[in-house]
Amino acid sequence: MKALFVLVAIAALAHAEPRATAIGFDHTVHARNVDVSGSAPIACTHCHEQKAGRLVGRPGHAACFGACHGAPPPPAKRGAKLAVDPDRLKLCTNCHAEAALAAPLSATLAVPYPPYRIDRDFNLALGHAKHRDVVCTQCHDLIANKPPVPHARCAGCHDGKAKAFAMTTCDRCHPPAVGKPQPPELAAVQDTVTAIFSHGTHAARSGAGKDCTTCHAKIRDSDSSELPRPTAAECARCHDGKQAFAVTAACSKCHAAPTDIFNVARPDARFRHDAAHAALVASEPCTACHLLDAKSGEVAIAGHAACTQCHAEDFGLRKPKKCGACHNATEPWRHLRADRSLPDSTEFGASLDHAKHAGACTTCHSLRTPTTQLRTPRGHSACLGSGCHAASGGAPPQLAECTACHRLGLAAERLAKRIADPWSVRLGFDHAAHTDAACKTCHTELVGPLVTLATPAKATCAPCHDGTRAFKLTGTTCRRCHTGGIR
Repeated sequence: MKALFVLVAIAALAHAEPRATAIGFDHTVHARNVDVSGSAPIACTHCHEQKAGRLVGRPGHAACFGACHGAPPPPAKRGAKLAVDPDRLKLCTNCHAEAALAAPLSATLAVPYPPYRIDRDFNLALGHAKHRDVVCTQCHDLIANKPPVPHARCAGCHDGKAKAFAMTTCDRCHPPAVGKPQPPELAAVQDTVTAIFSHGTHAARSGAGKDCTTCHAKIRDSDSSELPRPTAAECARCHDGKQAFAVTAACSKCHAAPTDIFNVARPDARFRHDAAHAALVASEPCTACHLLDAKSGEVAIAGHAACTQCHAEDFGLRKPKKCGACHNATEPWRHLRADRSLPDSTEFGASLDHAKHAGACTTCHSLRTPTTQLRTPRGHSACLGSGCHAASGGAPPQLAECTACHRLGLAAERLAKRIADPWSVRLGFDHAAHTDAACKTCHTELVGPLVTLATPAKATCAPCHDGTRAFKLTGTTCRRCHTGGIR
């Protein structure tokens, strides 16, 4: 049975369909065979003809037959089959398909190889540092719509005379390689801009756009196969918001192609005015970062410009550290909003002289939260109105004079004072249950800022807390009001 199987296998091979494509010439195997035979190495120019430094055509029969592989096969007429020696069939299939060799000639025998269908045998060892004095556009077309002609970019310098070694010394640039050797290329990134970036558009804008070193200056110093890519900081030389849109304002204009492998950094470091920014707060006006809306007078969200003065480098990092001040994500192709929620409490706190604000208390004290009664609303809405403060003009100080009302650490001082007062009535007192009385019924001394505002005297409570309308103030009921706390 085993012998029968072997015979069937041999018969199948004998009747196998001829290969429809050429095998391809293997330089490595060929060099090995030459070396084993004891012959001298064969120069590249023996097969690859050059004229004026450029490759001309493909290797012909003269490169293979003669001194190396004997006489060429006899010519065949159209309609006849080629008389191919079976012992030399493997030699012919380097360039010709076996099926074409076995069929009657209908025209000139096709040579489908090259183009190459096997792994490359040689690499391109190009050192950019060694070519740093050569104009980049001599080798790189700004708009590469088609691949360049081999050697065309090199022949102008490599003349074998005064400029550089001759093009015929092939091994100076093409060392042997195995696998899939690649020429030097830009370092791979995940959020690349290649899908939308146009060299031609940039070259048409200005002289800096035409000068490759505006963005690729570091490549001149690199001999590595992985070339450094331009950074966001290098783009910012032109993309500064004046010559072109700022790199910090329109990420998705360049980074428009999301990838599955992008490692999303979820930053959690909220911005704080104290600590690292305390010196900045002390030396710079608040409006350096916080602009006021011209109509409403409300504080606008600080844009990227406020951050780039100190943290420009962070905008180009793979895992930025500063974006968490305002954002919950960092994917550059998304339209990112300032979506981080506001902190529970302010780092500043507002202070004003109640004696200078004679209007009704509820004009400002109207907001009720789960922990606070009669709180002033966020923003400047309570400060605006006829004869009051405005974004520009109005009663002094103007809203842009932030430090006239706001001070860093004021809210923390106020909180510490309340915690330290064990007999405070804040936690137990309910303003809603006392709405029948005007505010000034109890708060008779509305003079000075809130942090120093006097607590209503017990005498203001006695008219109601007389034991008839409400529980009386004497006896053992003190803790019904004096519970301490910080509400």
